[in-house]
This record gives sequence, C-alpha cells and structure tokens, in this order.
Amino acid sequence: MTVTILCSGFGLGFYTPGLLVEASLKRMGIPTDVLVFENVMQSDQLQKVDKSRQAYHADFSVALMSQRIPQDIRKSMDDEQIATLLQQWESEGRQHFICLSGHWIYILDRYREQVGEANIHVDLLYLDVVDSPSWKSVRKRLGQLHESYHEVWLFGHGEQEMYTYIDIPLSDPVIPYSQRQHRLLVHGGGWGMGTYRERIAELEQVGYGLDIILYDQDERGTSEQGQRYYRMNPEWRTWQQNEQGKHTFPPLGEVQADQSVQYESRAEYHILCEIERNVQAIVSKPGGGTLADSFALSTPIIFLDPFGEHEAQNAAQWEKYGFGLSYERWMSEYGGGTDILEQMHQQLLQARQQFPAYADEYIQRHMQLLHPTMAKGTL
Repeated sequence: MTVTILCSGFGLGFYTPGLLVEASLKRMGIPTDVLVFENVMQSDQLQKVDKSRQAYHADFSVALMSQRIPQDIRKSMDDEQIATLLQQWESEGRQHFICLSGHWIYILDRYREQVGEANIHVDLLYLDVVDSPSWKSVRKRLGQLHESYHEVWLFGHGEQEMYTYIDIPLSDPVIPYSQRQHRLLVHGGGWGMGTYRERIAELEQVGYGLDIILYDQDERGTSEQGQRYYRMNPEWRTWQQNEQGKHTFPPLGEVQADQSVQYESRAEYHILCEIERNVQAIVSKPGGGTLADSFALSTPIIFLDPFGEHEAQNAAQWEKYGFGLSYERWMSEYGGGTDILEQMHQQLLQARQQFPAYADEYIQRHMQLLHPTMAKGTL
C-alpha cells in the first residue's frame, strides 16, 4: 500500500526531509509517492514563488516582512488539478499520507470528506518547534488539527521532548570529531536567506576552512585560505520531475575558477550531506531541514539570525538540548573555538543512539495496514 508524502517547495525544509523519509521507506520495501504542493498551484502563482525566492535571497528584510502579511494559499490553488488528484487518490485507494506542509491540509480535508475519515491515516510531520507560517495560517482558519491527524513534532514541542529523527543512509557510521576536517559549512538555507555572507570574513580570520554555498548567480570569492564554493543548479526547481517522473534532491556542484560547474544529485540523500558529515559545524540560520541534518549527522549548528519566530524557537530548542549555539555566544564566550563544537557533537551522538528513526517508528505504528505479512520485530 502506497505511502503518499506531501511536500512543498516554499522552503527546502518542507521538501528534502520528505525525500529522505521516502528513501527510508523504500529501503524497507514500502511503496511511496512524493507530491509537491506547487504542482497543484495555478501556473501564474508558480512564477510568483520564483520571484519571491529571488527577492528573499537579495534582501533578508523582505523575507522577514513577508511573514507578517497574512495569506490564504487557497486562492493560489488550481481546482481542476486538485479534483483530478483527489479522484486519482480515491481510485488507487490511497490511505496513508505524511504531510510536511500546512498548505496540503485543505486538500486532505477535502479527501477526508470524499472517502470518509476512517479511511485515511495522516502524519503531520512538523520540521519546526512551533508553527511555521503555513501551519499557522491553517490553524488560524481551521483550528487545531490533532483530533483529525496524527501530529509528529520532530524536534519536540512545548513540554514534549524530541523522540525520533529522520535518518540519512550516509550518516552511518557517524564520522568522529577527531577525524573531521577543520572546516565549517556556511549557508543560508534552501533559498540563500539571512546573514551568512556577513560572517564569512570573521570566520576566515578565526582560521577555519570554509565550505560556502552560493545561490543563483552569486560570485565565488577567494580560495587563499582553502575556501571551497558550491552552488545548487539555478535551473532546478522542487516541483520539477526527472525523466522517471520522480522528484529529486537538489543538484549541487563545486564552483571552481575558470571551470564549468558539474552538478550532481544522489538518489537517497542530498549531496550537501557529504559536506555536513565532514565539517566541525554548520553555520546557518536555524531552519528545520538544517536541524534534521544536524541530528542525523551529529554535526552541531552555529546559529545565525532566524527567519521568523519559528526558527528562533528552533534555535532555542537546539541550544537547550546542547546541539547548537548562537553565533554571537560562540564568538563572545568561546572565541569561535572547537572545544565547544566537539562537546555538542558528542551530545548529538549520544542522543541519536537513543531514538528510533522516524521511518521505523512510522512502520511500527502502521504495521498491519502497510504490510500485513510483516511480523512485528522484523525491522
């Protein structure tokens, strides 16, 4: 029985974790189907998403301001495409869903009315500690969701502590801190937002080698101190599919002087993981996708300015767990040193050994429905 994973391209934190879950379920023999919300939007609205992405990268204040403007995503939906999709789900007997974006709730509610509430089983997989804008908008219009859907707060929520994580096949074994390169990964999330560019000079002065993610047509800088530059393919979009009709992880390539960029994509994880598992820390805004990678790869995060209240709460939660630290505190209290990074790495490693992977936990809850022939304890 197919598990349908509902993602969104409004941020890679609502997309790449879904593909990681898909890869985990497929390794366990569970059929999956990934859908991206933008594919049920009106075509002219897709162009607006692209323009917003470019504007948010160019000016972080524009991105922050956009969160304060209430939006009803239903005005962007293509009713004809949605009706076709719901008919397809019903004809195929789709019952199992994992939803990463609040935008899908309006469609899931319609499907529940169409086939009956008892016939669908939905996990709402939250990649933030509190509601991100899409979930906040839905809750404002529809109220609480826990009575109709199973809520999974990946990093904890309120009094609830973290109890599961999204595994990455590349993460085993975790590279010990002593074997990691004296390097940091510096980026601005999927859309290249925030203050990461302002910190590069200071990080170079502290003496770290830097792996820096460029966006769109950003120019590479100097490599005098061993800096390396990478770029996601500017032509790639989350709502596009490959020749096999599948959504893919973002293609990434190293940007070298006077050479064309060779973009690559992996089947089971995003290629950025190959960098994240080898560095001593990630320097980034506290987005949900970055937290998910941080935990799976036991790589601590040095937090830059958050994109809204939900990311501010993410940073506070990660710091409470001992998995991350604000950039200002790292510099002022620890001088940008490595001892605290190693301490956080060890705390991540210990916590990771205590929790089941989300895909394992999901299958245990849905064992009889998903795979009636599987006996408990075989995972």
